[in-house]
Amino acid sequence: MSCLAANSIKNLLVRNIYLGAAIAWTVFLTVLCLVSMEKLGPVNAWQLPYKDKVGHFVFYFVFTILWYAYFYSRKKSNLVKLRYIALIAAFIYGSLVELSQLLFTNGRNADILDIAFNTMGSAAAVLLLWLLQKSKN
Repeated sequence: MSCLAANSIKNLLVRNIYLGAAIAWTVFLTVLCLVSMEKLGPVNAWQLPYKDKVGHFVFYFVFTILWYAYFYSRKKSNLVKLRYIALIAAFIYGSLVELSQLLFTNGRNADILDIAFNTMGSAAAVLLLWLLQKSKN
């Protein structure tokens, strides 16, 4: 097997790992956001101030990093465009989840502040990615 073929297989494997991780995280996030709060059990008992908003920030930070990693592994666009795609995708996804909470769940409410914290988490991820890329150059 030539080096070129080995690199192609390796790149395909890496892309599939990133895609699998991003999809798994998205499914996890969707289930977590749409399940009834009563079904979460012990998670609800945590006494962390603003745990809901911290959770939204962290979950969408990770969401953005994972999808960016997948987009980056495909190397079809420049880095600035990829960061914006990841940020916009996170915003749209988060907004759709909040709309789904409003329309399709019992015991869950849509909250504009959740969308704001989703977006802040995604923006923080994009900022970190930009700083990391800037430090490489």
